[in-house]
Amino acid sequence: MNEKRKWGTATRLRRGAVVTGVVGLATATGLLTAGVALAGVGAQPGDLELLVSGSVVTSVALSATPTWATTTACPSGYQGSAVITEYTAPGEVEGSEISSVNNTVTSPFTGTFDASVGSLLAASPIDITGSAPGTAEWVVGCYTGEGATGSFVNEQSIFLSVASGATSATISSTGPVVTPTTTTLTASPSPASTGATVTLTATETPATTGNVQFEVGGTDIGGPVAVNSSGVATTTDTFATAGTENLSAVFTPSGTAYGPSTGTYSLLVQTAGSLPATGSPVTVSFSIPASGTLAVSVTPSTVTLTLNSAGTQATGTLGNVTVTDSRNSYPGWSVSGQESSFTGSGTAAGQSIAGDQLGWAPAAVGTLGTGVTLGPVIAPGTSPGGLGDTGGVLFSATPGNGFGTNEANAALTLDIPSGQVAGAYAGSLTITYLSTGP
Repeated sequence: MNEKRKWGTATRLRRGAVVTGVVGLATATGLLTAGVALAGVGAQPGDLELLVSGSVVTSVALSATPTWATTTACPSGYQGSAVITEYTAPGEVEGSEISSVNNTVTSPFTGTFDASVGSLLAASPIDITGSAPGTAEWVVGCYTGEGATGSFVNEQSIFLSVASGATSATISSTGPVVTPTTTTLTASPSPASTGATVTLTATETPATTGNVQFEVGGTDIGGPVAVNSSGVATTTDTFATAGTENLSAVFTPSGTAYGPSTGTYSLLVQTAGSLPATGSPVTVSFSIPASGTLAVSVTPSTVTLTLNSAGTQATGTLGNVTVTDSRNSYPGWSVSGQESSFTGSGTAAGQSIAGDQLGWAPAAVGTLGTGVTLGPVIAPGTSPGGLGDTGGVLFSATPGNGFGTNEANAALTLDIPSGQVAGAYAGSLTITYLSTGP
């Protein structure tokens, strides 16, 4: 993290106090990105301890002024001096001198705060009166030079959390889990007329308790408004001058489990009674060119039918037929199949079986899209009929449907004529497809 620092007096503490531990230094300031969760700045969480009457404590009264101690020294190369900094999320980072720690950080070192825990936390966004509880991280920054000069690394740290109405802070080696929030700000009516009442609505996602401060151009609109059980807060305002008003809604959660957030809105304010310009409204038109393709494939491309024990029927399954339609005109499509005559070979050379002797029962592979339907069952052995004379529809999509990928197959049944000469037979089941609309 790049952190800018400046030095002043301890009396300059404001939001986001920094606590320092360097001889002759007073105030150090830097800036954290607004909205960043407190995620452990120190590299060694838990290696900074607070002591009361010489004993390490896990909670400390806000009125107490404890001593502190590290369990490790500053790392080699960063043993010129040390500073304890308070980080809060989100917010600014500032500081004040608390002890004399300079040139003595080559082994575990100690110091004493020059103010109570509550006073140090109160200088940050954490309100120790309980109206704005939260968590701060106190981090030891180790410097290469004396008087907090040169490069630095953040090392030992602890977290201090203050609950609503608490009189003490809880100490932990791990930071809180903060759920981020999103604030959505709307205005109605929009655009608005000068002098008209405008309702501002802030919606928090996820819905949680807290307050929203509405602002216009950075100036508060009334006081904070509590969000309701749905995470919504509203207020009203009027605007006397035509132009664009930059509105914002700053959400502050009531607990530590959720993070703050800000929503913005640009509101156009028009002079009351204004009329539309001649030729208004203006027609805006455009065209979208047709694009995309229709592709059909069959996998596998060979089917071997299995004869029943009586030798009267043979069955099998047509490979999956996949239709991929990426056309943005949505014309629809249809996929059909037609069987040729089966021709004998070997001992059945010169023999044939009519294609009508083959029938099918279409079936979906997975879920078909909206408007995509299976074709009817075609019974084998009818004349005319079967798949030989006119074929049959496997599946189809009506115009306006069929976009994307759809798959189907079919259970095949061949009726073998009585007295058919034994031998091997083969035929071709041709799959065709076409668009059904313009």
